[in-house]
Amino acid sequence: MSFVVDADGYFRLFRRAAERAQRSIVILAWDFNSRTVLECEDGKPPVILGDFLDSLARRNRRLQVKILDWDYPMVLGIDREIPPTVGLAWRPHRRIDFRFDDTHPVAGSHHQKIVVINDKLAFVGGLDLTSKRWDTCDHKAGDPRRTFEDTPYPPFHDVMVAADGEIVADILEVARERWRAATGEEIAPVRSIPIRGPTSCRCTSRTRVSRFRPRRHRRATRRA
Repeated sequence: MSFVVDADGYFRLFRRAAERAQRSIVILAWDFNSRTVLECEDGKPPVILGDFLDSLARRNRRLQVKILDWDYPMVLGIDREIPPTVGLAWRPHRRIDFRFDDTHPVAGSHHQKIVVINDKLAFVGGLDLTSKRWDTCDHKAGDPRRTFEDTPYPPFHDVMVAADGEIVADILEVARERWRAATGEEIAPVRSIPIRGPTSCRCTSRTRVSRFRPRRHRRATRRA
């Protein structure tokens, strides 16, 4: 495992890992916004999350993308994207399965930020693939790049962990249990398919994972 500090590094690393996924990308989110800019380099068009995932699905017919977003109450929806269910914003590719998850206790929320790619590489931590998260480790005041849809937002600091090896199976099981509870469906395993090429992530230490979940679930009914 290794630490990825701030969204500038995480978004770049996620993009490079996702580009090498042959079969599966699983995303658990507190929030997800298809308009999120993953990268923006001088002289190049920005890489937009929803368009990026659509392009991966079009390019690779074997790739399945599953996104499980917290089914938030409307009072917390001011800064969120219009749900794909209404058909007014992002319309995911047919091999991108986007669902909302309300299988949590009353007054609770799903706050996990997890991405698993090809069942081999996992990201876990405090950063969602959503708006107003991007920042560099410098956290410069007034950084002109720290805007969302031309509106500036304050500095944002958080950390992700990138992990490979045996620990990914434990993280993936969290995602599978969540998907099963929310949809009644199973996530099919990916069999012996590594992520091709470097991911710019060199895991440097060993760790253990602690998993927990609320006692009661109820079936979700909302689907994108």
